[in-house]
Amino acid sequence: MDADRTGPGVRLPPPLVFISGLGLGFLLQSRFLLPFAAPGNPLPRLLGGVLVLGSGALALWGFLTFRRARTTVRPDRPASALLTAGPFHFTRNPLYLSLSLLHAGVALLANALWPALMLLPVLLVIRFHVIAREERHLAARFGADYQAYLRTVRRWF
Repeated sequence: MDADRTGPGVRLPPPLVFISGLGLGFLLQSRFLLPFAAPGNPLPRLLGGVLVLGSGALALWGFLTFRRARTTVRPDRPASALLTAGPFHFTRNPLYLSLSLLHAGVALLANALWPALMLLPVLLVIRFHVIAREERHLAARFGADYQAYLRTVRRWF
């Protein structure tokens, strides 16, 4: 079957990729203590809280946009609509951006640098094993409309 009908073929659930990265980061943190700042410094917690709240707001906006368009949020299923409104007007991947902000925010709240460092490999997995498949699917499914969207909206921000 065509990729546009069967879906993007994403096999790794993105939340699981982020949770795995955080888990590995906290495991490393428990073995090799590496804080962002000296204990008692409120800056990491303050910044972490802002990132977590921002992540939640962006995720909610993204989920509501999916719901209004009546298309699936699941990356393993075929898209029935090309989203260009809401947060998709600013970034092609608002939910992955939201998960990235959450990941960084949790690391900051815990004053733990290892989980923050694990965000880079997580983003590489998301970029090459999730987003690349989604982009191929959307290009096959929506053709010229998707190509026009690619020219006007960045992948992340």
